[in-house]
Amino acid sequence: MKKMKGIILSGLVLGMLAGGATSVVSADTTKQANRIAAASLTLSDAKTIALQTAGSGKVVSIDLDGNKAGYVYYDVTVLDGHTEKEYKIDAVAGNILKAKQEYIDDYEDLQLTETDAQLSFEDAESILQQRYPQAKIYDEELDIKAGQLVYKLEALNGRQKIKMTIDANSGRILAEKVKQK
Repeated sequence: MKKMKGIILSGLVLGMLAGGATSVVSADTTKQANRIAAASLTLSDAKTIALQTAGSGKVVSIDLDGNKAGYVYYDVTVLDGHTEKEYKIDAVAGNILKAKQEYIDDYEDLQLTETDAQLSFEDAESILQQRYPQAKIYDEELDIKAGQLVYKLEALNGRQKIKMTIDANSGRILAEKVKQK
């Protein structure tokens, strides 16, 4: 009987922990959905603003973010030669809120400056949206994983949170994870 109580108690604890994890994912997804709804600028708009401000370079990541007050902005990273330029761009008005520039000291980022993907961010977005036509993409990154150039995308599709990794040269989907809200 004592063993049975232990098993039941363990099951209850695990169930509460799993429920807690679900509510964290749900709260995070709701927060991101609110950010998407509040943003007037698209990912493409924010990339254009960052590149115009940088003068040259290659966008390697963009993420729609926000603060506790509900203010939404894009974090955009541009690599230009041996310089990494980071911008916070108001997702409603398009103003540069913060700009930071530093020397690239990461080997992977240096590799990214020297490689060209056959596909663009927009091509990667299209691949995700062929599978999920109503998806709203809020995070994109060009990255090197195991020596392979990839796009990593995150999106919301109704009650689903989607993470997809796409080969930046062939367009092949390498990984896909979908979580229900």
